[in-house]
This record gives sequence, C-alpha cells and structure tokens, in this order.
Amino acid sequence: MNFDGWAIFMDCDMLCQDDIANLWEQRDEKYSVMCVKHNHKPKNDTKFLGEIQTNYPMKNWSSLMLLNCPKCKNLNVEYVNSASGLDLHRFNWLNNENEIGEIKGSWNSLVKDTSFDDGASLIHWTLGGPWFKEQRNFNEKLTNKWFKAREDCMRLYD
Repeated sequence: MNFDGWAIFMDCDMLCQDDIANLWEQRDEKYSVMCVKHNHKPKNDTKFLGEIQTNYPMKNWSSLMLLNCPKCKNLNVEYVNSASGLDLHRFNWLNNENEIGEIKGSWNSLVKDTSFDDGASLIHWTLGGPWFKEQRNFNEKLTNKWFKAREDCMRLYD
C-alpha cells in the first residue's frame, strides 16, 4: 500500500459470512489500527498439530486488522522481518495502546472459544482451518460453508 490509504489484514483460516463493506465502514482516522479486542485465554497448552500454545495480552487481536497505512510506517519490511511474533502480535510497533481502535460486532468469532457464534460476521478457526480433517467434525454446517466459499472463489479464477 506504500503507507497510503487503508488495508485489511486477516488470517487465512477465516470465513466471512457478512458483506466485508460493513467491516470497511468501521474505519476511524484517529486510530493506526483497528481490531477485535478479544480477552482470549487459551484452555490448552498446545495448539493444533502439537504446537505450543502461548498465552499473552492481545491474543488474536492481530488476526483481523483494519490498518490506517499512513500511521503504520513503523510496520515496515525491516521491522516485520526482524521482529518476534510476539512483538508483532502485541503491536509493539505502535507508540502506545491508545492507537488501537476496536472493531465492533461479531467480526472475529473464535471457533471452539466460549464466546463462539456460528452466525458471526467472520468465523476464525484458530486451532487449524477446516481443510485439516481433524477440524471438520466441529461444525459440519460451517465446514461445508467454508468449502463452498473456497469453490466459489476458485471458479472466479478458472
């Protein structure tokens, strides 16, 4: 974006069930970045495929972001390539936490979390996407919806 305009970042293990324009309308110029401010405290010590689960402040906040690019100049290629994952996830590239605005609504509902809503605007499979067989049995309706959305997208490029 060359630090111009706004951008959306989202993890690859998500399913948007609402018009993304409704998310886009939430941009607020006073913030550098906007996200869903989860109070997510993982219950398990490991994640999908046996990866170590790390509990830290702002867990999953960076998985969906509206980025006000002119205010994100500290988030440059050099920083991204040298910073730790925790530095990135905890927004250590910002001057202070007041630069983080909150996305309202159900725009990052975490699968298998206590506050999960299968009718949310955006579903997030944090423990592995439905393309992993082990994750498909959680909610067959959502899994089928994810695969249909993938097929629809792939048809666009045929």
